[in-house]
Amino acid sequence: MATIGSATTQNTQSGGLAGALSGNQQMGQNDFLKLLVTQLKNQDPLKPMDNTAFVAELAQFSQLDQSTKQVQLLEQSIAQQTDSLQYTLLPMVGRTVQVEGSLIDLKGGPATLTYALEHDASTVRVTILDGQGRAIRTLDLGTQTAGKQNVNWDGRNQSGALMPNGIYSYQVSAKDVRGATVVAAPSSTLTISGVRMVDGTPQLAAGDYVIQRKDIVELR
Repeated sequence: MATIGSATTQNTQSGGLAGALSGNQQMGQNDFLKLLVTQLKNQDPLKPMDNTAFVAELAQFSQLDQSTKQVQLLEQSIAQQTDSLQYTLLPMVGRTVQVEGSLIDLKGGPATLTYALEHDASTVRVTILDGQGRAIRTLDLGTQTAGKQNVNWDGRNQSGALMPNGIYSYQVSAKDVRGATVVAAPSSTLTISGVRMVDGTPQLAAGDYVIQRKDIVELR
């Protein structure tokens, strides 16, 4: 009993029973009451705990216990929302989406890349890049008018070899008759292949590429 009483006294001096509880978040109400009874048994008879201190201990415990429960409820709510969002995204698998950005989803054959020219261009060149950002094919397309352009890529590199399926990117270089740059706004058509967890949040994926939902401009 002397050992327990000593430890209890130290806990009381360093912040009371609520202080002991804060150091052990797994302590429950029964543990708190046992510790309180032990403290009462081992208190100095000449200086017993007054009602004010007793009420303060209970209030601190109640506040800390409520905070712990609120954290647990918040964690449960976040987990439920994550599961719900993941199931909501599942019907998107297999669908085709139009997103902002210069990506090509190559799937065993020709692929179409899309961009919009701000003005008429006298020369347009498209450079296709692999996943490591290396140029594998250059397409010289000549003159194009302002507006949306659809360009077919046969899926082969500059040497004529068929490239493996996957996500590629492209760059558009366009100039007008005076040699000034013409702005080209690219967009991409991708097929959603699955749902992937990224930093604890479910995200749509096209192969190894994660699709940001804010970038989706059209669902097909």
